[in-house]
Amino acid sequence: MDEQQAMELVTRLVARGRGVDPRALEPDTDLVDDLGFDSLDASELLAALHSETGTQLPLSDLSDLRTIGDVGRALSTRQVVR
Repeated sequence: MDEQQAMELVTRLVARGRGVDPRALEPDTDLVDDLGFDSLDASELLAALHSETGTQLPLSDLSDLRTIGDVGRALSTRQVVR
């Protein structure tokens, strides 16, 4: 999965989970400050990403993955873990 595909997937999942128009989300949209993510939201996003791609991002990574772009870039550089 390339970076663009990863960004589109993260954007789609975040938009669906938050009930917002995906066009309102940008790579620099902050998951906590802009969207009010908490640890449960983060866990649900990571589970959805794993379900869609087979790639597992550890919850501990979210301290470094603050924006949609951060998550998309991390997803695009991870290997599939099944």
